[in-house]
Amino acid sequence: MRESKTTTILNQLKKDINEGVYSPNEKLIENDLANRFETSRNTIRNVLSLLEKDNLVSIVPHKGAKVTALNTKDIINLLEVRAELEGYVFQKVTPLLSDDEIKKMSEIYKQMVENIEENNLQNHSGLNQSFHEVVYSKCDNTVAIGIIRDLKNQLSKYNFKTILIPGRKEATLIEHKNLLEAVKSRDGALASQRAKEHIFSVRDTLLDYNDYLNH
Repeated sequence: MRESKTTTILNQLKKDINEGVYSPNEKLIENDLANRFETSRNTIRNVLSLLEKDNLVSIVPHKGAKVTALNTKDIINLLEVRAELEGYVFQKVTPLLSDDEIKKMSEIYKQMVENIEENNLQNHSGLNQSFHEVVYSKCDNTVAIGIIRDLKNQLSKYNFKTILIPGRKEATLIEHKNLLEAVKSRDGALASQRAKEHIFSVRDTLLDYNDYLNH
């Protein structure tokens, strides 16, 4: 079934925001977007309202829309909640993973290494997502997974900039390697610890470079 014009524009703008085409705090001008997508301003308003529901855009009456930016407190809150939930999910799911699922995680990790070695950072965020999704898809607590995905969605626009920070691409490989080793050993407690360490490392990076990430 062919998707609607609104859905097409919505998905493209989500992609653009998440990949940094539009920066945090950047204004989204209705006329410019209407011209870009060859559609009406009313359609653009509907799309912007949907983006606001996803916390990707902030709309101020009489002033228009801009890409949502997170302050330091927001980042701490989002990532500390995510760390606890990731720890819970990895502890719950790790002992249940099949050999094929662990093999899939290993293959994704190998691709992450290859991409970073080749400095092909554009694909890193997607591979990172796929690595964690293997575990999420095995978890029967859909409430926890829904919250994690919402938290990740709010931070997604920072992902590409984060991997560009000096030392971050090397750190993320070490963190995922440690997490994968815990998963391979089927040690839920260790996987939980490693998952939390990974998210807290992301938190610390975002805090250290918060000014850079919001420009």
